[in-house]
Formats: sequence, structure tokens, C-alpha cells
Amino acid sequence: MLTNNFSVATKRVYEYLYGEIVSNRIRPGSALSEVEIAKTLQSSRSPVREAMMVLENEGLVWRYPGRGCFVREITIRDIAEIFELRILLETAALHRSYQYIDPAALDLIEHQLNQLNPDTSPDDYFEADRQLHELIWKNCGNARLVSFLRTLSGQIEWVRRLASSRPDRFAQSKQEHLSIVAALKALNEAESCRLLEAHIKNVQANTEMMCIQLSSNPGTANH
Repeated sequence: MLTNNFSVATKRVYEYLYGEIVSNRIRPGSALSEVEIAKTLQSSRSPVREAMMVLENEGLVWRYPGRGCFVREITIRDIAEIFELRILLETAALHRSYQYIDPAALDLIEHQLNQLNPDTSPDDYFEADRQLHELIWKNCGNARLVSFLRTLSGQIEWVRRLASSRPDRFAQSKQEHLSIVAALKALNEAESCRLLEAHIKNVQANTEMMCIQLSSNPGTANH
């Protein structure tokens, strides 16, 4: 997780690399050249090195001694571990936050979700999805829990985009989010948690399916 301790230059490099990795524009397994990245961003190599260290701590980058840095490849085991933690942490956050979430914020997210359609930009979908999940854990009142989720958020975003690349997943995910919003607006803690866990498990199943497909057809990755 990038903090305010880093320079503006490092934040700029981090945001660029983070966006390229989680969107799969830089493919898993790709080498990350400090020289090339610095040249692309017209930066010195120091901010690039610092940004890649943060991405390594977030689990998006691997550093191999003597070989350099590479974008981490997603495995079925990675997916299982990420989602096991996600269910534990997000449901714990929801138990603490459901009664403190601003109804106006839920109304806004509900409106954004209802505006989504098959022609919507993927970025608009991801933004609505991110806002709902962050709304749940930002209101939990546990700074350490929020910190853990922030650290995991890069990997969550990465696999979330992989799962949503299935054409039939869009409408299903939209309805799952709307159901969670409705339960939160009704202050129904048990139903909110049940729906959230079911949604996360559905995302996991779709991510695993896409991971298997991409592993067997590597030429189709990131298209």
C-alpha cells in the first residue's frame, strides 16, 4: 500500500504500473525493466525502484535475484488464498459497519449500478464495484482491518477484472451488488453477510474458471 511517505514521482510511477498490471495491459510473467519504465515516464530510476518494491509487497510483482522484477502470474492457489482472506476480512468489516453506512452513499451506488448496461465501459463497472466494497470496510471502525484490506486490494482488483471478463458475468454481478445494497439499506445484517459471501464465492469461481482457460490457451490472455 502506497503511503504519504513516498515522493510525488514514486506515486506517479506506482499508479502507472498498478493500473497497467491490474488491467492486464502488462501481462502476468512479463519482465519489468527499470530503464524502460523510467524512459516511458520520463523519470529517474529511483522512483521506479521504490514503486516496484511497494508492488512486490502487495503481491503483484515478483523479484528474482539476478534476474530482476516480473509481474506475478496468478495461480489457482493464489486465487484460493486471496478469496479465503477476502471473505474473512470483508464479512468481518460488514458485521461492524452495516449500521453506520450513510444511506445517501448507498442510494448513489444503487443509482450507479442501475445505470450500468452491456455497453458500459468496464472502468465504470469496476468503479461502482469498488465503491460498494470500500464503503463496507471503510465504515468498520477498525483501522487495522482496513489496512489489511487495503494491502490486499491490489490483488483483489486484479482477480476481479479477470473474473468479469466472462460475458455472462456482467449481469449476474450487477444483480448481486444490487441485492447487497438492498439488504444494507434494510439494515439486515445476516442477509447482507450472506449475500456478500455468496457474491465473493461467485467471483472466485469465475476467476478460477478464467485462470484455467487462460492457462490452457495462453495466447488468449488479456484480450
